[in-house]
Amino acid sequence: MFYGSFLLIGFGTGGCTAVVPMPAVANWFHKNAGIALGVTASRIGASGLLVPLIARLTDVYGWRTTLVILGVGMWCLGVPLSFVIRNKPEQYGYLPYGKLSTDPITNVGIQGDGVEIGFTDALKNRSFLFLFMAVALRGMIISAVVLHVMPYLSTTGIPRSTAALVAAGIPLFSIIGRFGFGWLGDYFDKRYMLAWTFCIMGLGMLAFCYVHVGWAVFLFFLLFSPGHGGSMVLRASFLREYFGRDSFGKLIGITMGSQAIGGIIGPTLAGWVFDAFGSYQVIWLVFSGSMGLAIGLVLRIR
Repeated sequence: MFYGSFLLIGFGTGGCTAVVPMPAVANWFHKNAGIALGVTASRIGASGLLVPLIARLTDVYGWRTTLVILGVGMWCLGVPLSFVIRNKPEQYGYLPYGKLSTDPITNVGIQGDGVEIGFTDALKNRSFLFLFMAVALRGMIISAVVLHVMPYLSTTGIPRSTAALVAAGIPLFSIIGRFGFGWLGDYFDKRYMLAWTFCIMGLGMLAFCYVHVGWAVFLFFLLFSPGHGGSMVLRASFLREYFGRDSFGKLIGITMGSQAIGGIIGPTLAGWVFDAFGSYQVIWLVFSGSMGLAIGLVLRIR
C-alpha cells in the first residue's frame, strides 16, 4: 500500500505537474522563451514555502492526514486552474510572442518556428544524448540532497526545526537561478549557461560537506540552489531552441525521465554510503566531482 501510494504521488508531482505547463509556454513564446520558462518553473521553487507547514502538519496530525489535506488542496486549486491553460496560440488566431510575420493570414496555423527536428531524429541526435546523460547526473544529485538533507543535518547536530528551514530554502533560493539563468539563456549560448549552472552546483556540494560551519550553509544556498533552478530552466529552453516546438513535449518528458533515473540512483547510493561508512561526506564529494562530467557532456554539444 505504501509503495503504491509512493508511486502514484511520484507520478503526479514529478511527472504531470512538472511537464504539462512547459510545452504550453514553449508554444506561446518565440522571443524571451527562457525567461518565460523561468517564471513557469519558479512555481516549484515557491513550493518550498510549504515545507515548514507540511512538517508542522505531520507532527500534529500524522503523515496520512497531511497527505489527505494536500490532496484536497490539489483538487480545490490545481484541477480548476489546469483548465485555464491554452496549448497553442495558432488555435486562437495568434502567433507566438515575438514571432514577426509579414503575412499573418498565411502564417496562422504553422506548427513550428523555423527548422523543426522530428522526434525520431532528435532521439538519434548526439546533442540530445549528451543532454540526456547530463540531466541524469543532475537528477541524481538533486534527489539525493533533497531526500537526505534532514537526516544529514541531524548527524551534524542541527535541530529538526532548523533542518526543515534548510530544506525549505533549497527550492526557495532556486528561484534566483530560474529567473536569472532563464533570462541569461535568452542572450547567451545556452550550452555555456548550462555548464555554469552545473559548475556552481558542484561548488555548492563542496560547501554542503561543511554545513556544520555556519557560513557554509549560506554558501550552499547561494551556489547549489540557483544552479539547480537555472539548470532546470535551461534544459527546457535548450530543447526549445535546438529541436523546435513540435516535439518539445515528448522530448522534455524523456529528459525528465532521465532525471527520474538519476533520482532513483542518487538517494539509494547516498543511503548505502551512509550505512557503510557512517558519514555522507564521501558521497557529497563524489557528487560534486560528477558535475565536472556533466559540464564535459554539455560542452560537447554542437
